This record gives sequence, C-alpha cells and structure tokens, in this order.
Amino acid sequence: MNQAKTHPLRFAGYAQREKPQPDLEITSSDPGTPMGEYMRRFWQPVCLSEELKDVPKAIRIMGENLVAFRDKSGDIGVMHRQCAHRGASLEYGIIAEHGIRCCYHGWHFSIDGSLMDAPCETDASRLKQTVCQGAYPAFERDGLVFAYMGPPDQQPPFPEFDTYTLPKDTKLVPFSNIYPCNWLQVYENIMDHMHTAVLHNKM
Repeated sequence: MNQAKTHPLRFAGYAQREKPQPDLEITSSDPGTPMGEYMRRFWQPVCLSEELKDVPKAIRIMGENLVAFRDKSGDIGVMHRQCAHRGASLEYGIIAEHGIRCCYHGWHFSIDGSLMDAPCETDASRLKQTVCQGAYPAFERDGLVFAYMGPPDQQPPFPEFDTYTLPKDTKLVPFSNIYPCNWLQVYENIMDHMHTAVLHNKM
C-alpha cells in the first residue's frame, strides 16, 4: 500500500516545495519601498565611530551603497559611494581637512555634498552651481554614527531617550551586529522570547 496516500502528512516534501515570497511591502527597506520610505523619516545608526579611521568606510544601509568618513576637522560625512563625476568609488577617496576628495579626478566635496573644487576642469565655478554629491546629515553620539536619509524638509530632531541620561561613572558601550536577513526578521526574533529558552539554553 502507498503510505503517502494513506498518510498525507508523511513524506510530504514534494507537496511542500513552493515557498511564499517575502512581502516586500513590509520586509524591504530599499529606496522607494513603503517601509524604506517610512524608516528614512528617522535617524538611523549607520556605523561605529571607531570604524572611521584615516580612510573612508564603505557601508550599505537600507539598500544604498554609501561611504562614511570623519574629515580632518572632525566633521562626519555620509554620502553616496559613487562619485557624481565619473562614478569612481569614494571608498578610495582622500579625506581632506574639510570633506573628501575623489581619487580619480580629485573632485572635492564638502560633507553636505556641495562641490568645493574640480581641479581637472577649466570652469569649476560653473560646476559648483550645478553638481553635487548625494549626501546625508550625520553626527556621532555615544560611539555611534547616525544619519538621516529622508526628505530634507522632514528631518526630525534627534530623539533624546531617557536611557541617554546615565548615572555618574556609567557609559554606553556601542557594538555592531551584521545580520544576513531583512530588518523585520531581526525584530520578529526579538519578540520571540520562547526561542531564548531553547536556543540559548544548555540542553
């Protein structure tokens, strides 16, 4: 007798091959997606302060390839990774006293994305009025770099949570985890308290 026909829940792999696709309306935070546009209305942590050394740091946040850096004056920059001129990666850019300089043609951008200098061009003054590098407001707080990636006219103040007010001789310690999944899976896992008793328990 065919056991699979008698017991439909046994050896049912063939019937369960189709897997539902992710609901991109709530799982994707890429530009232009509903959740991506919503999350861009808030300040987001994008990297650790200690990661900003003497070279720019390539980061990928909410589906965007960016570069973060601290210029020599101490200001924080977060901008699109590809140079607005020829698309060279600013991951290899040269950190300047103010802003960053592209390694390919030397175009110099301020942390707000404005073009400060274009040494290979005969009329840099005209270019300064028409060219800019995509950039986001950013700053450091308690060892983290935060950026606002939403519409400029909707930028909110940075929230002052009560946890930022610490007892004397106490400090926050920043850390970073990389998860190879969408943002919702992380938060869904945080709410799943029962997994702690199983996965994080010596059985």
